[in-house]
Amino acid sequence: MVKVENVAVGTRTERTLADLSGPGSVKSLWMALGGGNGPTLDARLRVYYDGAASPSIDIDFGTLFATHFGAGVVAGSHTLTHVHAEINSNNFNTGFLITFPMPFGTRIRLAYYNASTSQTATIYSMVAYALTATDTANGRRLRQQGARFLDQRVTRTATQTTVLASITGGAGWIVYHSQLCGVGASNLSWQERNIQIAVDGETTPAIISTGTEDWFDSAWYFNGWKDFDAGVHSYVGTDQPAAPNQYVAGMATDFMSKWGGVPFTRSATMTALTEPACTTGDTLCWCILYYQ
Repeated sequence: MVKVENVAVGTRTERTLADLSGPGSVKSLWMALGGGNGPTLDARLRVYYDGAASPSIDIDFGTLFATHFGAGVVAGSHTLTHVHAEINSNNFNTGFLITFPMPFGTRIRLAYYNASTSQTATIYSMVAYALTATDTANGRRLRQQGARFLDQRVTRTATQTTVLASITGGAGWIVYHSQLCGVGASNLSWQERNIQIAVDGETTPAIISTGTEDWFDSAWYFNGWKDFDAGVHSYVGTDQPAAPNQYVAGMATDFMSKWGGVPFTRSATMTALTEPACTTGDTLCWCILYYQ
Protein backbone atom coordinates (compact mmCIF):
# COMPACT_ATOMS: atom_id res chain seq x y z
CA MET A 1 0.00 0.00 0.00
CA VAL A 2 1.08 3.59 -0.72
CA LYS A 3 -0.37 6.30 1.50
CA VAL A 4 -0.65 10.10 1.52
CA GLU A 5 -1.55 11.50 4.93
CA ASN A 6 -2.81 15.00 5.74
CA VAL A 7 -1.19 16.73 2.75
CA ALA A 8 -2.12 20.24 1.54
CA VAL A 9 -2.48 20.63 -2.23
CA GLY A 10 -2.42 24.17 -3.60
CA THR A 11 -4.66 25.64 -6.26
CA ARG A 12 -4.29 24.23 -9.77
CA THR A 13 -1.74 21.74 -8.49
CA GLU A 14 -1.38 17.99 -9.08
CA ARG A 15 -0.28 15.67 -6.28
CA THR A 16 0.90 12.12 -7.01
CA LEU A 17 -0.85 9.52 -4.86
CA ALA A 18 1.14 6.51 -6.07
CA ASP A 19 3.78 5.91 -8.75
CA LEU A 20 4.29 2.18 -9.25
CA SER A 21 6.44 0.05 -11.52
CA GLY A 22 4.82 -3.09 -12.84
CA PRO A 23 3.34 -5.20 -14.13
CA GLY A 24 0.56 -5.37 -11.59
CA SER A 25 -2.85 -4.03 -10.66
CA VAL A 26 -4.18 -1.36 -8.32
CA LYS A 27 -6.79 -3.12 -6.23
CA SER A 28 -8.38 -0.13 -4.52
CA LEU A 29 -8.14 3.62 -4.09
CA TRP A 30 -9.46 5.25 -0.90
CA MET A 31 -9.38 9.02 -0.35
CA ALA A 32 -10.62 11.69 2.04
CA LEU A 33 -10.93 15.18 0.54
CA GLY A 34 -11.36 18.51 2.34
CA GLY A 35 -10.96 22.21 1.75
CA GLY A 36 -14.28 23.27 0.25
CA ASN A 37 -16.38 22.59 -2.81
CA GLY A 38 -13.49 23.11 -5.25
CA PRO A 39 -11.09 20.55 -3.74
CA THR A 40 -13.88 18.01 -3.20
CA LEU A 41 -16.24 18.38 -6.18
CA ASP A 42 -14.26 20.01 -9.01
CA ALA A 43 -10.91 18.37 -8.18
CA ARG A 44 -9.99 15.48 -10.43
CA LEU A 45 -8.72 11.92 -10.31
CA ARG A 46 -6.00 11.32 -12.89
CA VAL A 47 -4.59 7.93 -13.90
CA TYR A 48 -1.53 7.64 -16.15
CA TYR A 49 -0.51 4.27 -17.62
CA ASP A 50 2.85 2.98 -18.73
CA GLY A 51 4.67 6.31 -18.88
CA ALA A 52 2.05 8.18 -20.93
CA ALA A 53 2.15 11.98 -20.67
CA SER A 54 -1.65 12.29 -20.82
CA PRO A 55 -4.00 10.61 -18.35
CA SER A 56 -6.41 7.88 -19.44
CA ILE A 57 -8.72 8.94 -16.59
CA ASP A 58 -9.16 12.65 -15.83
CA ILE A 59 -12.55 13.21 -14.22
CA ASP A 60 -13.83 15.40 -11.39
CA PHE A 61 -15.07 13.75 -8.23
CA GLY A 62 -18.44 15.49 -8.28
CA THR A 63 -19.20 13.92 -11.66
CA LEU A 64 -17.59 10.56 -10.90
CA PHE A 65 -19.69 10.12 -7.75
CA ALA A 66 -22.75 12.17 -8.83
CA THR A 67 -22.38 14.45 -5.79
CA HIS A 68 -22.61 17.90 -7.39
CA PHE A 69 -25.45 20.15 -6.18
CA GLY A 70 -25.59 18.33 -2.86
CA ALA A 71 -26.76 14.98 -4.21
CA GLY A 72 -25.96 12.41 -1.56
CA VAL A 73 -26.06 14.64 1.50
CA VAL A 74 -29.50 13.56 2.71
CA ALA A 75 -28.52 9.92 3.01
CA GLY A 76 -24.93 10.93 3.72
CA SER A 77 -23.41 8.21 1.57
CA HIS A 78 -24.04 5.73 -1.19
CA THR A 79 -22.49 2.34 -1.82
CA LEU A 80 -22.35 0.42 -5.08
CA THR A 81 -20.40 -2.78 -5.58
CA HIS A 82 -17.24 -1.03 -6.79
CA VAL A 83 -17.81 2.55 -5.57
CA HIS A 84 -18.56 4.02 -2.14
CA ALA A 85 -18.89 7.77 -1.60
CA GLU A 86 -19.92 9.99 1.29
CA ILE A 87 -20.27 13.76 1.52
CA ASN A 88 -20.83 16.24 4.35
CA SER A 89 -23.51 18.79 3.46
CA ASN A 90 -21.99 21.49 5.65
CA ASN A 91 -18.43 21.63 4.30
CA PHE A 92 -18.44 19.24 1.29
CA ASN A 93 -15.82 16.98 2.91
CA THR A 94 -15.84 13.82 0.82
CA GLY A 95 -14.65 10.27 1.35
CA PHE A 96 -14.67 7.51 -1.23
CA LEU A 97 -13.48 4.02 -2.12
CA ILE A 98 -13.05 2.70 -5.68
CA THR A 99 -12.42 -1.02 -6.23
CA PHE A 100 -12.53 -1.23 -10.02
CA PRO A 101 -9.17 -2.97 -10.71
CA MET A 102 -6.61 -0.82 -12.54
CA PRO A 103 -4.16 -3.22 -14.24
CA PHE A 104 -0.90 -1.79 -15.58
CA GLY A 105 2.17 -2.96 -17.44
CA THR A 106 5.41 -1.08 -16.93
CA ARG A 107 4.03 1.70 -14.74
CA ILE A 108 0.96 3.41 -13.26
CA ARG A 109 0.71 6.83 -11.66
CA LEU A 110 -2.41 7.95 -9.77
CA ALA A 111 -2.76 11.64 -9.02
CA TYR A 112 -5.12 14.15 -7.44
CA TYR A 113 -5.54 17.51 -9.20
CA ASN A 114 -6.95 20.52 -7.34
CA ALA A 115 -8.70 22.55 -10.03
CA SER A 116 -9.76 25.32 -7.66
CA THR A 117 -8.40 28.83 -8.17
CA SER A 118 -8.95 29.87 -4.54
CA GLN A 119 -9.19 26.86 -2.18
CA THR A 120 -6.36 24.70 -0.84
CA ALA A 121 -7.13 21.00 -0.58
CA THR A 122 -6.40 18.68 2.32
CA ILE A 123 -6.13 15.06 1.21
CA TYR A 124 -5.53 11.58 2.55
CA SER A 125 -5.21 8.48 0.38
CA MET A 126 -4.42 4.78 0.43
CA VAL A 127 -3.60 2.96 -2.81
CA ALA A 128 -3.55 -0.83 -2.46
CA TYR A 129 -1.86 -2.80 -5.24
CA ALA A 130 -0.40 -6.18 -6.21
CA LEU A 131 2.51 -6.87 -8.53
CA THR A 132 2.54 -9.76 -11.00
CA ALA A 133 5.13 -11.48 -13.20
CA THR A 134 3.32 -10.52 -16.40
CA ASP A 135 0.59 -8.12 -17.51
CA THR A 136 -2.37 -10.37 -16.68
CA ALA A 137 -4.79 -7.93 -18.35
CA ASN A 138 -3.00 -8.30 -21.71
CA GLY A 139 -2.75 -4.55 -22.14
CA ARG A 140 -6.33 -3.72 -21.21
CA ARG A 141 -6.68 -0.71 -18.91
CA LEU A 142 -9.47 1.06 -17.01
CA ARG A 143 -10.25 4.19 -19.06
CA GLN A 144 -12.75 7.06 -19.03
CA GLN A 145 -14.80 9.24 -21.34
CA GLY A 146 -17.16 11.99 -20.30
CA ALA A 147 -17.55 15.68 -19.51
CA ARG A 148 -16.37 17.35 -16.32
CA PHE A 149 -18.79 19.80 -14.71
CA LEU A 150 -16.40 22.71 -14.21
CA ASP A 151 -14.91 23.00 -17.69
CA GLN A 152 -16.66 20.53 -20.02
CA ARG A 153 -20.38 20.49 -19.14
CA VAL A 154 -22.79 20.30 -22.06
CA THR A 155 -26.00 22.26 -22.61
CA ARG A 156 -28.64 20.62 -24.81
CA THR A 157 -32.14 21.49 -25.99
CA ALA A 158 -35.12 19.21 -25.55
CA THR A 159 -34.69 17.81 -29.07
CA GLN A 160 -30.96 17.20 -29.01
CA THR A 161 -29.27 13.86 -28.37
CA THR A 162 -26.00 13.55 -26.45
CA VAL A 163 -23.17 11.18 -27.30
CA LEU A 164 -21.87 9.99 -23.92
CA ALA A 165 -19.05 7.78 -25.22
CA SER A 166 -17.56 6.86 -28.58
CA ILE A 167 -15.09 4.04 -28.12
CA THR A 168 -13.06 2.53 -30.97
CA GLY A 169 -9.90 0.49 -31.32
CA GLY A 170 -10.72 -3.01 -30.15
CA ALA A 171 -12.40 -5.17 -27.57
CA GLY A 172 -13.46 -4.00 -24.14
CA TRP A 173 -16.25 -3.60 -21.57
CA ILE A 174 -18.24 -0.59 -20.37
CA VAL A 175 -18.44 -0.95 -16.58
CA TYR A 176 -19.76 2.28 -15.00
CA HIS A 177 -21.93 5.31 -15.81
CA SER A 178 -22.48 8.37 -13.61
CA GLN A 179 -24.05 11.69 -14.51
CA LEU A 180 -25.54 14.92 -13.24
CA CYS A 181 -28.46 16.20 -15.32
CA GLY A 182 -31.31 18.68 -15.11
CA VAL A 183 -29.23 21.81 -14.45
CA GLY A 184 -31.41 24.71 -15.56
CA ALA A 185 -34.26 22.40 -16.61
CA SER A 186 -37.87 23.64 -16.48
CA ASN A 187 -39.30 20.27 -15.41
CA LEU A 188 -38.35 16.64 -14.82
CA SER A 189 -39.06 15.42 -18.34
CA TRP A 190 -35.34 15.29 -19.18
CA GLN A 191 -35.62 11.84 -17.61
CA GLU A 192 -37.70 10.70 -20.59
CA ARG A 193 -34.48 10.35 -22.59
CA ASN A 194 -33.63 6.73 -23.34
CA ILE A 195 -30.02 5.59 -22.96
CA GLN A 196 -28.68 3.53 -25.88
CA ILE A 197 -25.52 1.50 -26.43
CA ALA A 198 -24.62 0.39 -29.96
CA VAL A 199 -21.75 -2.10 -30.12
CA ASP A 200 -19.55 -3.08 -33.08
CA GLY A 201 -21.33 -0.81 -35.55
CA GLU A 202 -24.78 -2.34 -35.16
CA THR A 203 -27.48 -0.27 -36.88
CA THR A 204 -30.26 -1.56 -34.64
CA PRO A 205 -28.88 -1.34 -31.12
CA ALA A 206 -29.89 -4.16 -28.82
CA ILE A 207 -29.54 -2.04 -25.67
CA ILE A 208 -32.06 0.82 -25.32
CA SER A 209 -33.50 1.78 -21.94
CA THR A 210 -37.10 2.76 -21.21
CA GLY A 211 -35.95 6.08 -19.75
CA THR A 212 -33.12 7.76 -17.89
CA GLU A 213 -34.35 7.09 -14.36
CA ASP A 214 -35.03 3.47 -15.35
CA TRP A 215 -31.44 3.10 -16.60
CA PHE A 216 -30.30 3.81 -13.04
CA ASP A 217 -32.82 1.34 -11.56
CA SER A 218 -35.20 3.98 -10.26
CA ALA A 219 -38.81 4.60 -11.36
CA TRP A 220 -41.50 7.25 -11.56
CA TYR A 221 -39.05 10.16 -11.42
CA PHE A 222 -37.47 8.79 -8.24
CA ASN A 223 -40.84 8.38 -6.42
CA GLY A 224 -40.29 11.82 -4.90
CA TRP A 225 -37.22 13.79 -3.92
CA LYS A 226 -34.75 11.68 -1.98
CA ASP A 227 -31.37 9.94 -2.10
CA PHE A 228 -31.29 6.18 -2.30
CA ASP A 229 -29.26 3.16 -3.36
CA ALA A 230 -31.19 0.93 -5.73
CA GLY A 231 -29.58 -2.19 -4.31
CA VAL A 232 -25.82 -2.57 -4.77
CA HIS A 233 -25.84 -1.63 -8.44
CA SER A 234 -27.29 1.89 -8.75
CA TYR A 235 -27.76 5.18 -6.94
CA VAL A 236 -29.92 8.27 -7.34
CA GLY A 237 -29.29 11.46 -5.37
CA THR A 238 -31.11 14.78 -5.26
CA ASP A 239 -31.84 17.31 -2.56
CA GLN A 240 -33.97 19.57 -4.78
CA PRO A 241 -31.72 22.67 -4.82
CA ALA A 242 -33.22 26.12 -5.16
CA ALA A 243 -34.48 27.41 -8.52
CA PRO A 244 -33.38 27.31 -11.27
CA ASN A 245 -31.86 23.94 -10.38
CA GLN A 246 -34.74 22.31 -8.53
CA TYR A 247 -34.87 19.53 -11.15
CA VAL A 248 -31.24 18.45 -10.83
CA ALA A 249 -30.36 14.83 -10.03
CA GLY A 250 -27.12 12.84 -9.80
CA MET A 251 -27.11 9.16 -10.76
CA ALA A 252 -24.66 6.29 -10.96
CA THR A 253 -24.83 2.65 -12.01
CA ASP A 254 -22.28 -0.17 -11.87
CA PHE A 255 -22.55 -2.32 -15.00
CA MET A 256 -19.68 -4.53 -13.90
CA SER A 257 -21.64 -5.83 -10.91
CA LYS A 258 -25.06 -5.61 -12.59
CA TRP A 259 -24.33 -7.37 -15.89
CA GLY A 260 -20.63 -8.21 -15.87
CA GLY A 261 -20.12 -5.10 -17.99
CA VAL A 262 -21.30 -4.31 -21.51
CA PRO A 263 -18.83 -6.07 -23.83
CA PHE A 264 -17.82 -5.06 -27.35
CA THR A 265 -15.30 -6.52 -29.79
CA ARG A 266 -14.48 -3.47 -31.94
CA SER A 267 -16.36 -0.37 -30.80
CA ALA A 268 -19.20 1.03 -28.71
CA THR A 269 -21.23 4.23 -28.89
CA MET A 270 -23.34 5.30 -25.93
CA THR A 271 -26.03 7.95 -26.49
CA ALA A 272 -28.74 9.76 -24.51
CA LEU A 273 -31.65 9.95 -26.95
CA THR A 274 -34.70 12.19 -26.91
CA GLU A 275 -38.42 11.81 -27.59
CA PRO A 276 -41.52 14.05 -27.69
CA ALA A 277 -42.17 13.50 -23.98
CA CYS A 278 -38.92 15.35 -23.22
CA THR A 279 -39.94 19.02 -23.19
CA THR A 280 -36.97 20.69 -21.50
CA GLY A 281 -33.36 21.36 -22.22
CA ASP A 282 -30.74 21.14 -19.50
CA THR A 283 -27.04 21.19 -18.73
CA LEU A 284 -25.24 17.99 -17.79
CA CYS A 285 -21.94 16.29 -17.08
CA TRP A 286 -21.12 12.57 -17.02
CA CYS A 287 -18.50 9.85 -16.64
CA ILE A 288 -18.20 6.51 -18.46
CA LEU A 289 -15.61 4.00 -17.22
CA TYR A 290 -14.58 1.13 -19.47
CA TYR A 291 -11.81 -1.42 -19.97
CA GLN A 292 -9.91 -1.56 -23.25
